[in-house]
Amino acid sequence: MKKIFLILITFLIFINVKALDLGLNSKYVYVYNDTLDRTMYELNSNEEVKVASMTKIMTAIIVIENNKDLDREITIEDSDLRDMYEYTTTGFQAGHKVTIRELLYGILLRSGSDAVNAAVRVTTDTEEEFFDLMNQKVKELNLKNTYFSNAIGKDEDNYSSVHDIAKIMEYCLKNKTFKEIISTPMHYIERLDIQINGPLYKKDIKYGIDLSLINGSKNGYTSLAKYSLVSYGEKDGITYIVVTDYADNNKNLFLDNSKIYQHFFNNYGYKDYNINFNIDIENSLEEKYNVDINTSVYLENDYDESLLNYKYNGKDKITYLNKKGSKLGSVSIYYDDELISTVDIKLNKDIEYETKAYTLPIFVIIIVIIILTFIVLKKILKKKKKYNKSKSKTNYVKVKTVSKEQVKKDVSKEIENFIKEENSDEKKLKILKSTIDINLFFDTLKYMDNIDKEQLEKDLIDRCFENINFKDIEELKDLYTKLKLYKDKMNEKTIKYYNKLFKYCVEEYIGENKKIN
Repeated sequence: MKKIFLILITFLIFINVKALDLGLNSKYVYVYNDTLDRTMYELNSNEEVKVASMTKIMTAIIVIENNKDLDREITIEDSDLRDMYEYTTTGFQAGHKVTIRELLYGILLRSGSDAVNAAVRVTTDTEEEFFDLMNQKVKELNLKNTYFSNAIGKDEDNYSSVHDIAKIMEYCLKNKTFKEIISTPMHYIERLDIQINGPLYKKDIKYGIDLSLINGSKNGYTSLAKYSLVSYGEKDGITYIVVTDYADNNKNLFLDNSKIYQHFFNNYGYKDYNINFNIDIENSLEEKYNVDINTSVYLENDYDESLLNYKYNGKDKITYLNKKGSKLGSVSIYYDDELISTVDIKLNKDIEYETKAYTLPIFVIIIVIIILTFIVLKKILKKKKKYNKSKSKTNYVKVKTVSKEQVKKDVSKEIENFIKEENSDEKKLKILKSTIDINLFFDTLKYMDNIDKEQLEKDLIDRCFENINFKDIEELKDLYTKLKLYKDKMNEKTIKYYNKLFKYCVEEYIGENKKIN
């Protein structure tokens, strides 16, 4: 059943994206709008295929990222010229002194295997380490159909998909050095008299094909992979990445790419789109807030305007809490039920509210101030009482056992009435999150449901510890006794937590052999 579902999904995606016939020779194609993160066209895009020297875009980015100084000079060795049969070379000879940057021109423009061998040698201690870096990058980019067994692009156990190659290219183009090199038509090393031509160099003249929309590319060929090309093109603020594989010959390969770039750059563009709707305003002299946005969406030139719509996701009411510049939500724009763009909606003006809008928050503030004042005063009186008590006693005083009933009597009736009569769970929660009065905490807690009581209890214990002298065993005993009275109301995990804390404090500050009863 799962397999049938996947086939159905694949079919629907294929129908949605591949709704045109470009008459291409390549068997595998993927067209990606990098600017808008949209797949524009695909043909067998996730099938595993041999990708030949398109592999070298991954090789190049590994070299760039793992060499701090690309202008460091190295010497070409005899070992760098091995296994050159049937593979393209840059023209380097043993003994040539070249920079790593010049090796990169050889790798990306000429597809030189000699440049690859030298670059791998000076980047890692072994070839296997370099291949591991390539496959680590595959995992980092979350590619599902790619594995590299070598850095040149030999068929062997080396494969990918046109989709994955496009994702590698997308990542590589973010690197300034990579983009600069792959966008160079031809590079000349004067001291060695070596001219390194890129894949597109004079191909437009040779085949009579318009390739002007392609900014940079990397080609590939083996007898199994046939002819392939990964490229990018930029125009009018839009960047496309195109990957084509398994074309019959070079001419058909470049013709395919020319057709693709011509079609999408000439038949697609930004279209103006107006978004207008209202959001209610609570307790304001204005009843509605008007959202009026003029944006643009990237669509085919002959798009059907009736298929264009939007959906607002955000606040259904604006209140005094929403200030100018704050985000209200976002608008998702769809074309033929496909999400094509998202626009954030922000409050762009100050709103005048009626006086009653501020009544509740002012009341809340007053109540909070009263509660905090009470807590502070109680804490001061408690410390003063303890100080006077300590002056009249010896260093070791046995702590009186306080009954649960007596502790409850200590709680002010005014606080009890406030907790019972207060309708706002939000304000009660503020008490639970701020008080250091154990009695007040647990009397408030009993009126609350659907909250994380365990965490609130742990937070209370932490606050209590922050407000006592760890080294004073009397204070520790006093806190321990008060908490113990509410043991039957505590979460089991909380009990373990405060027992562990008391044990630590006693051992750390009082002595390992001391105990608190």
